[in-house]
Amino acid sequence: YAFLAYFVSSAVGSSMNAASGILAELRGWNATMLTSLISLGAVANIAAGLVFGRLAVRYSAKKLSIICCVGWMAVMVGLGLTDNLWIFSACLVLGTGIANALGYQLSPVMISRWFPKRKGIVMGIVTMGIPLCSGMATMIYQTGYHAMGSVGGFLPFIMIAAVALVLLVAFISDRPEDKGFIPDNGVQVSIKEEQQIKKDSIWTTSKLLRTPQVWIHGITLGTQLLFASGLMVQLFPRLLEIGYSPQTAGMMMMASGLLALPGSYLCGVIDSKIGARKAACTSYVFGIIAMVANLSGINIGVWASLVCIGMVVGGAANWPASLCIEEFGDSFANGYGIIQPIIQLVGAVGPAFFALIAGATGSYRIPYMCGAVLMAAGLICFVMFAKPGFVKREEECGRI
Repeated sequence: YAFLAYFVSSAVGSSMNAASGILAELRGWNATMLTSLISLGAVANIAAGLVFGRLAVRYSAKKLSIICCVGWMAVMVGLGLTDNLWIFSACLVLGTGIANALGYQLSPVMISRWFPKRKGIVMGIVTMGIPLCSGMATMIYQTGYHAMGSVGGFLPFIMIAAVALVLLVAFISDRPEDKGFIPDNGVQVSIKEEQQIKKDSIWTTSKLLRTPQVWIHGITLGTQLLFASGLMVQLFPRLLEIGYSPQTAGMMMMASGLLALPGSYLCGVIDSKIGARKAACTSYVFGIIAMVANLSGINIGVWASLVCIGMVVGGAANWPASLCIEEFGDSFANGYGIIQPIIQLVGAVGPAFFALIAGATGSYRIPYMCGAVLMAAGLICFVMFAKPGFVKREEECGRI
C-alpha cells in the first residue's frame, strides 16, 4: 500500500511533463504557464504537511488516508474533465498537496507503528514508488491519453490510487494489534497504553517550533531535498549542454529515475545496518560525488553521476521518516508532522536555486559547482549541529 501511496505522491507533477504540452494544444492554454503551476504545488505540499501532520497526531492515519485517496481521485478526474483554466489550476494544486500528504505524511505514521525496528528497509522499499512514477509517468499519461482522451491520461493514476485504497481498507490498520499482529520488535503495545503515551507527550506544536534541534534537523535534511528537486529539473538542459542529443538526454533522464529505484532500496539497507543518522550522511557524500563526476564531462563520469543522483533522490525520501522514528519513538507523528514540512519548505527552493544561478551565469557548470558546495555545507552542518538523542534529553528535562 505505502509503495503505491508514494507512487501517487509524484503522479501530478511527473505527469505534467507530458500533459502540459498536450493539454495546451487541446484547450488553447500556454504550456509554459501550465508547467509553472507545478511550483505552486510546492506551497501546497508545505501546507498539506502542516495540516495533516497535526491531524495525524489526533486522528486515525488510516481514516485520513482514505479521505485523501477519495479526494485525490476526484481531483484527478477534474484535471481531465475541466476546460476552465482556474478550475484546472485549483485541481492541480489540491492534487499535489493531497498526494503529498498521502505518501510523505500519513504513510510513515503507520509504518512507524508497524515496523519500528525495520523502518529503514521498509522505507527503502516503499519509497521506490517515487522514482518509478517519475520514470514512467510520461509514458503512462501519453498511453492513457491516446487511448481515452484527456480523462484517460489521468485514468491509470486514478486506478493505481483505487488499488491502494482497496488495500488500505481491506488489509491495513493504524496499529498491527488491530489486525492480530505485533510490531516487528516483538513488543505489543495496547491501544490504551499508546494513547496514553501520546496524550502525555511533551511534543506539542509549540514545543516543537521552540526547539532549535527540530529546525536544525529540518533545514539540514532539507538541503538534500533542495538538491534532489532542483537538480532533476535542470538535469535535461545540463545533458544538452554537455553535448548529448535530445533523444539520448531523454533516455538518460528516464534512466536517472529508474536508477533511483535500487538507490532507494540501498538507502534502506544502509539504514538498517548503521542507523538513519549515519546513513543520512551518505546522501551528502553521493551528492558531492555526483556533481564532480558530472562536471568531468566524460561519458562514464556522467553516467556515474546519474547513479549517485539516484542515491540522493532515494535517500531524501527515506531519512526524515527513519530519523524521526529513531528520535521520537511513540511521538513520531508529533515530531514528523513539523520536521517534514520544514524539509519541504527548504526543498521548494531547489528548482529556483539552480535555475537562477544558471540564468545569471549562462551555464549549468556553475550551478552544479554550487550543488557540490551545498551538499558539503549540508554535511558539515548536519554532523556538527544536528545532535542525536535531543528528544530523549528534552523529555528527561521535562520530567525534572
